[in-house]
Amino acid sequence: MAIKTILFDLGNVLLNFSHEKMCRQIAALFDVSTDDVQEVFLSSGIYAEFDRGQMTEQDVQHELEQRFGRKVALDDLRQAAGDIFEPNVEMHSLLSDLRGQGLRLVLLSNTCVTHIEWIRTHYETLSMMDDLVLSYEVGASKPEAEIFRVALEKIQCDPSECLYTDDIAGHIDAGRQHGLQVELFTTAEKFKTDLRKHGIT
Repeated sequence: MAIKTILFDLGNVLLNFSHEKMCRQIAALFDVSTDDVQEVFLSSGIYAEFDRGQMTEQDVQHELEQRFGRKVALDDLRQAAGDIFEPNVEMHSLLSDLRGQGLRLVLLSNTCVTHIEWIRTHYETLSMMDDLVLSYEVGASKPEAEIFRVALEKIQCDPSECLYTDDIAGHIDAGRQHGLQVELFTTAEKFKTDLRKHGIT
């Protein structure tokens, strides 16, 4: 069955990113250690709640200020948390080619409002998509069933006619369970080979 839609993960597929850089930049803002930020922001569950839309930017700002005993400007925190991306140039070029072939392109990402607004301002990635499925808007994260349920509505085709790529094996497994064609993402070159396997050149 011919592929009609491609469902893309965002981080380390279309845009490379670094949680380590984010922690370093937030640490510098609060004058604490990177390990402190790792523990308070990532390991504690705050970041996961933010990704699921259960906390606002202001909630996160307040929580970090309380934990670290220092006030910061929200715009400074947005920059420290958001300026962590670099485009995967080969994949961006490929997106243009795929759009030219009439394929529907949908983004499926575990992400937060800060990252999406940073990306929207600095890169063309989101404008190249026909639709977006974002964890903070859905209130669920991959590999949970709810976010895949929303994605299946957005692809506008049978799941067997949709190719899903992600760099996390557990998310790929979940996609397969929902009937999607799946390919684990490692490099743009490998993904081009994967596309050819599915009849897309």
